[in-house]
Order: sequence, then structure tokens, then C-alpha cells
Amino acid sequence: LWRRPARFGPRAREPPRVRAMAATRRNGSREPNKDPISPAPTDGYEEDFSESDDFQSDDVSDDELNVTPKWRKRAPQLSLLWKRPPGTIRSAISNRRRAIGSTGKKALRMAVTGDKSGVTRVRDFVKLPRAVQTIDKVSFTLGVVGLLVTQFVATEFPEFFHLYYLATAPGIFAYRAYQYYSIKYHYFLIDFCYYANAFHFFQILGGNTFWNIRGGNTSGEYGTAFGVAIFKMTFAYANGPILWAIPLWRNSLVFHSHDKVQSVYIHVMPALLTWCARWYGQADVLEAVPKIFAGDDDWLAKSTSSAKSSFEAFSAPVDAQTSVAQFLLYPTIGYLAWQIGYLLKTELVDVTRLDEDPELVTSLRWLAGDYKAGVTKFALRFSRRLGLFAKDELFDATSLKTKFVFVTLQLVYTVVTFLPIPLCYGNKTIHTSLMLLTFLSCIWNGAEYYIDVFSKRYAKKFEDGSFAKCSVRDEDTADALVKEHGEGAHGEANGDTSARVTSKETSKETSTRVKKRR
Repeated sequence: LWRRPARFGPRAREPPRVRAMAATRRNGSREPNKDPISPAPTDGYEEDFSESDDFQSDDVSDDELNVTPKWRKRAPQLSLLWKRPPGTIRSAISNRRRAIGSTGKKALRMAVTGDKSGVTRVRDFVKLPRAVQTIDKVSFTLGVVGLLVTQFVATEFPEFFHLYYLATAPGIFAYRAYQYYSIKYHYFLIDFCYYANAFHFFQILGGNTFWNIRGGNTSGEYGTAFGVAIFKMTFAYANGPILWAIPLWRNSLVFHSHDKVQSVYIHVMPALLTWCARWYGQADVLEAVPKIFAGDDDWLAKSTSSAKSSFEAFSAPVDAQTSVAQFLLYPTIGYLAWQIGYLLKTELVDVTRLDEDPELVTSLRWLAGDYKAGVTKFALRFSRRLGLFAKDELFDATSLKTKFVFVTLQLVYTVVTFLPIPLCYGNKTIHTSLMLLTFLSCIWNGAEYYIDVFSKRYAKKFEDGSFAKCSVRDEDTADALVKEHGEGAHGEANGDTSARVTSKETSKETSTRVKKRR
């Protein structure tokens, strides 16, 4: 069966010419054998008692012809399996897999596009006017249904709202990551709002059980100081910089736009999550989920008990020093940790990549180029008053001065939004009123978008054929152009005519002058 001793023995690495000459010597002929290791066509077997030491050659050394004597029996029927070129079986498997993939792709195209030939691609089909309108209708429907379901869970089962968050957030963040990577917006995914949402995951999945284990508490009570401190940090993030970002960045509740709905979700859900947990408790995930899947009829009562325990722990009074540390000091340290990591990523690890590709959009590049944004106007005006910038000098995303201004501005904004957190944490009315005001601004921004922008652009994009450009980046650019056309002029940097930003001065930043919805 092992018909090739040279493949495993001392002749394994000899060149084919040397093995052919050795076989010729053994056969007693000077003619080279074309296949010296294949069997003779006699009765199907070959016996070989020859020793390579009996044959010498001037062209081949003694070491090259030094073959250990072997008794070999070979079946010629099996030799066909070993004579296949290398990679034949692998290529056959790859071809078969490719054929199956093409068949499935054709079936998918037929199901989605309705083209029986399977030639029309899905990516081309979704750019047709009818498909674009259908996708917008589906997005609008899902947005409204999602709002209704969120309201139902928050009002009927507030102690289990974090389970709803855990079930919906991963899919939304995964889709947003895929979407933003395709349009080079993926550096927005490391902004502070995503860091705060990840911190909520840490707090929820740690939950009652983890904190009790760390604190050595086995009574089932949510009473460890570490767990309470972590929750208060998430409360500060959710109801501070993340919630105030809704009116600051003009998040809009536009149901047909999945990107805008996702932005609202990212900024609203943490506030709703902490509102439910603060005023109704938070059931233990590691205790509730296994009992639900196990069919335990008593899971609701036990989960309600753990939620009540967490509410009592969250409502426990603390002194002023501890309150300042939990609502201001610890959240600021967590924010600084994120800021340091962000700067290391963008200014050290990926600095070459960002310099080589100006189409990559970061928060700094967007803010430095959007002179219509209120934050940018205020930062430039204040920097000129301090003497950091000249009267006719604009922001440059690559300069150290611009980076310093925006990093400092964001730090000040974050700390300032932490200041009213103790009032919100201690009073349900104040907390609820703050959330309703920010939600109202979100709804108002959506109404402005539908009346001022959407009504003019949606019908026009089908008239001029621009519906094929259906990415988020193209929609942002179109929205910005509609707004600029409606206003009739470019925005001013500081309100005075000497510093008016003309189209010639900002031609380079026009492509990135878009509204970022984080």
C-alpha cells in the first residue's frame, strides 16, 4: 500500500532525476524509466529486492544513491489516487462550494428582485425608486412600532427594561457599525456616547449577583457599595452628556430614516434605562433569564424581589462627600480614561491612516469643518476673544490649537452636565421633566426636518435621479445643501462680516459639512 518509499525514507528529498537514474541502475538498463516507481503491468504486484548500494554512477554520489533495502508490495489500482496533481481535491471542493454559493445567490436575487433570470443584483434593486420608497415605508413602520414597544415596556415592566435594552441594542449597534464602515464614518463609533452605552452593558451584566460576589454578600440583597457606585456612574453618563447631546447635536425623530432613529436610540435609551432602574429597581439578569428559559413559574416574584432590593440600595442616603465622589469625581475619571484612549487611537495609532485618507470622518474633522453648527461658532468666537486664533483664522483639524480647543470644550461640557445629576437622582419630578424636555426637542427637530428639508428633497431626488445615492453620507450632504439653499448664504463664523465664511474659503470642507447624528 505504501508504494512510494522515497516519499517517507531517506530519499524523500532527492530530485526526480536522481531517483530516475537510481531506478535505471536497478533495472540494468541505461534508458531512463519514465515512471520508476510505478508497478510493472504483470499480475498487479511487484516485488523489489534490489539494493541501491550495488549501483554507482559518476553523476550521482554514493550518498544520493544510498537507499535502504525494502520489501514493497504495490497495488496499481491505488496508485491512481496518489498520482493526482497537488490540490486537485481541494480545488474540486472549492468549485463545488462556489457552485452552491452561486445557486443560493441566484435564488436570493429571484426572491428579492422578482427577476427569474437572477441577473439583477440586490444592491442595484434597492436603488430603484420603487425599492427606495418601500424601504422608507418599512423604516417608518419599524420606527413607530419600536417607539410603541419601548413605551409599553417602560410603563408596564420598568424593572425589566434593561432586558429589553440587552435584546435590542446589539443588533442596532452591529448594523450601525456595518453602515458606518461602508461610508468611512466608523471613527464615530469610538465617541463617548458609544463608550457610555458599553458602560451600561457592564453595569447590567454585572448586576446583582456579580456585585454581591465581590462584596461577599450571599443574602441576595443588592447592597454592595461598588455596585451602587457603578450604577450612579451610568446614571451620570446617561442623564448628563448623553442626554444633553440630543438638543446640542439636534438629534431628530425622523421615522423613515433608520440612521436618525438609531441616533435617537443611542442617546435616549440610556436615560430611559436609568429612569426605570432608579425609580422601579432593576431585576437581576443572571437570576431572571435562566429561570425564564427553565420555565420556572416563580421567576416573576423572585425577580420583583431582586428589583425591590436594588431600588432600596439605590435610594439609600449618603453623605455629601460620597455624593460628590459618585456623581462627579468617578464619572469624570471614567470620562478622562475614554478621552486618553480616544487620543491615543486617533493621534498615535491611526495618525498615518487618517493623514493619508482625508475622507475618513472623525468628530474633530466634522466639528472643525461645520461652521453652521452652534458649537463650532461658539468655540471659534471664544477662541478669538482669548487670542488663540486671529480674526480671519479658521479651524484646522490637523493643528494642535484646534485639537486643544475641542478637547477642552468637550471636557468642560461633560463636567457641566454632571452638575445637575444629584438633583435628578434625588427627585423623580426633576428627572422626568428633564427627560421630557430633551425628548420634546428631539420631536421638534424631526418636525423641522420633515417640513423644511424633507418636503423639498424627497420628491426632488426622484425627479433628478439622485435616488441611487442612498447612503447616509449622501443623504447628509443633500440635507446640508437644501438647508444652505434655503438660507441663501453660508453661515458666519462669529456674526461679523469680516469673518464671514465664503464658499471659496470653505470649498475643501463642503464635502464634510454635514450633520452628524451619533
